Amino acid sequence: MNKTIALFASILVAGAIAPAAAQMQGQMQGMKMSEAAATFAPTRVAYTTNHELLVKLLAVPKAIPYEQYFTLRFGVYDPSNPNVLLTNAQLQIYAGMRHGMKTGFAHGMQSSPRVVDNAGVFTVSGMYFHMNGPWTLKMTASSGSKEGVAYFQLPCCSH
Repeated sequence: MNKTIALFASILVAGAIAPAAAQMQGQMQGMKMSEAAATFAPTRVAYTTNHELLVKLLAVPKAIPYEQYFTLRFGVYDPSNPNVLLTNAQLQIYAGMRHGMKTGFAHGMQSSPRVVDNAGVFTVSGMYFHMNGPWTLKMTASSGSKEGVAYFQLPCCSH
């Protein structure tokens, strides 16, 4: 009886896992998984997709380190007057790699960055790129009733 129950449970588990595994295989096909370091210049300025806010990368290491923590600084600005820093802005960050995907991320960072606001200048510490290649930062910015998402590309890495 116990062997019958165990066999039935195994069949149920395999039946539940098979569709998910097949779906993941379809998503991973064609993804570019390069081991070479990316060599492009990082994105320095990006409007939110709705053009309500402007986000600027204020500080980035000259060479982003591989498998070491590093810090970035951003500012959120008025898009109609790009020199006006919005001191009431808020900023959230998600970093991941797309590996050829047009939308979404194949995976994220293995760390959780910390964002500290200093009158509209945001210090993002705890950045950690564990793979070479292009990393995408999804920045959700808000100020008053305005909110939007801006994307930055950062190259990884120097060894």
